[in-house]
Amino acid sequence: MNRPIRVELVPSAIWVGILVTHVAFCLVFSLETLFLPPSALNAASIFLAALMFGAIPAVVVGLALGHPLGVFLQPVRNQWWHVGAFALLGGIITMPFGVFEDPPMPLATIAMIPATALGRFSVWRLARIRNDDGAAPPLGPFRRFPAN
Repeated sequence: MNRPIRVELVPSAIWVGILVTHVAFCLVFSLETLFLPPSALNAASIFLAALMFGAIPAVVVGLALGHPLGVFLQPVRNQWWHVGAFALLGGIITMPFGVFEDPPMPLATIAMIPATALGRFSVWRLARIRNDDGAAPPLGPFRRFPAN
């Protein structure tokens, strides 16, 4: 099966996406804790703890799920579909941790959906959009990559 590649990312884009997603998730997750009872830890300590202890799982999940989704979406030229697909993936992978717990704690799911969307959106400028014939479009004033 020969699928056309219409969206191609530079190799470092996956690391940028993982980093932005992880920091955004930790930030949103810690800000949500401000609405918990006052006996809870403060948001800064929760942010730092999530940042430290979630770094390795973020890399593992980002490489195991984010990269295959990006490869699967290569034929789709519209990058807004990519952002939406990554947001959906973020909601699906965190749903067991938040919604199906007893009692339900949807903070993780609520934090991951905008974080994964922001992570994919952050690599928007690192994408190279190709024409239907596989050739790169002519350079415009805001394109970063030279034509092949």
